[in-house]
Amino acid sequence: MRGARSSSPPYPGGVSIDPLIDPDAALIARAAARPEVVAAVDAATAATARLRFHEGLRRGWEEARAEAAVREAAALSILLGARTSVDDLRLLSLSDARGADAQTVPVDPREDPLADGEGGSSPSEGAGPADRSRDPAEDLALGLWRSQWGLASGFDPINTRAPVRRRPRPLPALTAAIHRDICSALIASGRLGREGVAVPADPAAMARAAAYIRAPLPAVACAGALVAHFRVREVFAPASAGVGGALARWVLVTRGVDPTGVAAISAVDALDPAAASRALAGWVSADEEGVARWLVHVAGSVEYGAEVGRDIALRVQAGRLGSG
Repeated sequence: MRGARSSSPPYPGGVSIDPLIDPDAALIARAAARPEVVAAVDAATAATARLRFHEGLRRGWEEARAEAAVREAAALSILLGARTSVDDLRLLSLSDARGADAQTVPVDPREDPLADGEGGSSPSEGAGPADRSRDPAEDLALGLWRSQWGLASGFDPINTRAPVRRRPRPLPALTAAIHRDICSALIASGRLGREGVAVPADPAAMARAAAYIRAPLPAVACAGALVAHFRVREVFAPASAGVGGALARWVLVTRGVDPTGVAAISAVDALDPAAASRALAGWVSADEEGVARWLVHVAGSVEYGAEVGRDIALRVQAGRLGSG
């Protein structure tokens, strides 16, 4: 069985096959076992291992994670059509009135069945006139940064005297928090209503994503499946790809591929979105060879993201983060 069929808008710039087929976990596992994928994943894990032991992360890992959140959010913004730069987004994040401690858009838990009470704001917080001081692209970019920083704030610390393990969040609560953060600035500006925020636009597609996470897939293959699935499917609206990118990072960090949380895995796709869309066509083909091509691309994205992380760590070590 190749997978489940359904009809859905393709990722912008990609190819469309109607009806689309979701590759099933067994097909993904077979693709992940192909020699070219294994070699690409080995290169990616070697790169994340080099990042893990970078001298700049011994004391500066928190600063590095904060910068990686900016880099990843800027990349996802570009992929979603909101052109921004790392420097501009860094300034936006530093001036964010909600601050780095805010992890969810203000929400009344009585009205949100997915709210779990962790990291949220009070129902009345943030009430007031719409903030139109930014343009819509800046609102989306800022929301993506909030989602990435909120995610990174839940990762286990590294290089501590005693190991610290944070309590894992259930997948529905995690995805709801990510989407609320992504939409938060758009809601505050009055450009987006609360209806549908933090609730899957396509419950069947969300169920498929949960199945990928539960399946015994290698971490990179699971992350790749999530990236592709949330780009091809409108699992959440708006910015489904932003949710998928965050979940992919979460898988890579929590399953030990990138325990630093500093690899910017979407950076290479932001450099060449057209090449990313061509690679995504392999996933859409829903055959083993095509899915393998996509997984090779994803492994390359992880490898490149780890090198971006090493650059961040080097800048932290040199005390010149944000320069150059």
